[in-house]
Amino acid sequence: MKISFLLYPTHNVKVNEDSSFWMMLELQKRGHEVSYFESKDLFWADAAPRAYAASARLNAQKGYLPSPLSKHPVNLAGVDCIFIRKEPPFDADYLYALQLLENIRDTVFVLNDPAGIAVCNEKLFSLRFKKYAPESFVTENPERARAFIASLKAKVIVKPLNEKGGVGIVATSCGDRNLASLLHSATHSGREKVIIQRFVSADRYGDKRIIILNGEPLGAFLRRPPRHDFRANLSTGGSMHKAPLTAWDKKLVCEMAPLLLKHGLYFVGIDVIGRYLTEVNVTSPAGIPELHSLNKLRLEKKVADFIERRLGL
Repeated sequence: MKISFLLYPTHNVKVNEDSSFWMMLELQKRGHEVSYFESKDLFWADAAPRAYAASARLNAQKGYLPSPLSKHPVNLAGVDCIFIRKEPPFDADYLYALQLLENIRDTVFVLNDPAGIAVCNEKLFSLRFKKYAPESFVTENPERARAFIASLKAKVIVKPLNEKGGVGIVATSCGDRNLASLLHSATHSGREKVIIQRFVSADRYGDKRIIILNGEPLGAFLRRPPRHDFRANLSTGGSMHKAPLTAWDKKLVCEMAPLLLKHGLYFVGIDVIGRYLTEVNVTSPAGIPELHSLNKLRLEKKVADFIERRLGL
């Protein structure tokens, strides 16, 4: 089978931090023809989306190896599966890539579904599950944002809607003398929406990442912030720790599963702090090498099994 990944630049990727690498390696070990491309390599010609794709050369110690051959144009309508793993920022370039791939989703298995990724913003989708979401306010208006924060009378988190890995996230409160400046900066002077939520302490609860495949929880681990930061993201210096899948976690995933599957969101990572759902990662969720390091789980095998079942193998 031919399986192609829409990826990010791979030249500086570390294998112990990259879920895509391990899924690609597992699929290749099973005899599948694996390739990858970036959105800049994607184009439309002769009534089909095409991409200048590179055949995957993978080494478990060294990661992605440079290909001795030039990238060649591939008719993506002729592959069996496309795995979208492009990282945010979610911008116009990202949207155009999804729109091109949406044209072949009826004949090619595309995960996650392009329309599902486009509709289910990683910060906003959690609001669909109201009883699990912290008190939230979404606006591009700094004055309305400040009024909400004042009414809440509590510490808050301000997040951009299109970033990843804790980028652009700040903690503040109505007593912060920098609040007006911060809100103008975060909203780009009223031109971009942000989400503002009641602060839930990752220092106290940890920030749990739960990996979901086809509506079922596969595993979880906990991230804790470094001493110099409130963010628990591993990219900002957070540390990772073992964490069980609790009965509450399983109940949450069970309640989320029908909506995830309705939107074709098969491989998802959700973030939970305490009993609050804070993000639903649908673009390029991480966690496979982390769970292997902590629990010796090889979740890439389960992902490969799922893809093969969908392809009728």
